[in-house]
Amino acid sequence: MIDTRTIDTRTIDTVGIVTRDRLPSLVACLESYLGNCRRHARSPEFVVTDDSPGEEAAGRTKAALRILAERFSTRLRYAGPKEKLRFAAALAAESAVSSEIIHFALFGDPRCDRTTGANRNSLFLDTAGSLLLAVDDDTSCRIAEAPERAAALAFDSGYDPSEFWFFPDRALAAQSVSFVDVDILGCHEALLGSDVAGLGAPEESTGTVAMTLNGLLGDSGMASPRYYLALTGVSRDRLVASPQAYRSALESREILRFAPQPTISSGPFCMTTFLGLDNRVLLPPFFPVQRNSDGIFGLMLRKCLDGSRTAFLPWILLHAPEPPRMFTPEDLWADAEAVRMPDVVMAGILSHDASSGHFSAATRLSGLGKHLQWLGSLSSTDFEARLRTVQQFRNFAFITLLQSQLRTHAASPDFWADDVRRMIDLMSRAPAAEDYLVPRDLRQGRDVGTARELGRELIGKFGELLEAWPALVAAATRVRAKGCRLSESV
Repeated sequence: MIDTRTIDTRTIDTVGIVTRDRLPSLVACLESYLGNCRRHARSPEFVVTDDSPGEEAAGRTKAALRILAERFSTRLRYAGPKEKLRFAAALAAESAVSSEIIHFALFGDPRCDRTTGANRNSLFLDTAGSLLLAVDDDTSCRIAEAPERAAALAFDSGYDPSEFWFFPDRALAAQSVSFVDVDILGCHEALLGSDVAGLGAPEESTGTVAMTLNGLLGDSGMASPRYYLALTGVSRDRLVASPQAYRSALESREILRFAPQPTISSGPFCMTTFLGLDNRVLLPPFFPVQRNSDGIFGLMLRKCLDGSRTAFLPWILLHAPEPPRMFTPEDLWADAEAVRMPDVVMAGILSHDASSGHFSAATRLSGLGKHLQWLGSLSSTDFEARLRTVQQFRNFAFITLLQSQLRTHAASPDFWADDVRRMIDLMSRAPAAEDYLVPRDLRQGRDVGTARELGRELIGKFGELLEAWPALVAAATRVRAKGCRLSESV
């Protein structure tokens, strides 16, 4: 672990867990983190935010949490639908923000099938002012030290400094590491909230560590293995070691990924499986609906919080959803042929030409929010015309990387090169399709026209949320000072 004696140490006082309809997994998850805290004489507050529908599910969860709170003699808080509705009313009374936007922030949109981002927004508003460790309910606080870990702090300007190992099943993945008992909160406190200049950064490196990320063992959490095609170095060597190894990696989601040494990055990568967050500063909200809200969050963090940095930690945690998941043969190609709603949101964010200079996070969020509202107000034709160019640029960047890899490795081995060429072809042709910017994840059960309008409307609503977010955080802070929180003690 990094020598924290030379760093301004801060205390993580909250562990947040987001959940939905996975009570056995939630209980196992809580037991693991509660046990780690007990063994290391830590006593953070635990907050569970739940977007399971219905009071019956909430009742079962609260009953299970009461048992855990008594067993571990700890503070456990819970926020389900009823608690969120109560707090939404308090926010509306405390702020000038409309109830509709508050509801979108905390509950998402009923026309969408996933509201994970809204659940994370609930956690943010409940814990404003805290250093926070946020974890998913299918993770476990089984900690492994990165193999051949280097102690020296590194600085990186790329997207993701992690290395990858691939396994056909979880048991083999677990055998590849040695589990240790260390204080998980201390691992994050070593860097979270630190001034980069005080960590020995190069002279041109400035900023503050707003987010810390663990390495991952188990399910990759990725929707597609497409990312693997562009891997470099030893990660690529492992991927293409043999035709069998390659095909296994495109089927099994079981991996090991970590940064081999503590690394401060200025890139936008974010995966919310387990992460530390400095919620004392104004963090942006999550896009309330659909998948990859963490990818959107990482991008906005860079655009809206001046000088924000991410620290990749050489400590690995277990992501163990049950039953184990597999990639389908179609997963590799799906994102190449049609975009999802997160792609549209990120294109909208990237289309905003923010003014240069040191502006506050509130000013940046407001400016981006107004831009997204303007996009949402355009006709469908103009909306797609503006975002198509940005999405084509995103495609071009990935295509260029793939082409560079083909040249570097002389289009070898064939089984990898054939897939890379096909990916380049699909991504080059896809933007020309008339309905390319109609999110495929919104088309399920809808005609193309309805999905097209829903996507544009969600962009506008998210713009309203971004503009209102500073006021919502301020209102949440004020009502908490009056004794009103989103979560309640169990």
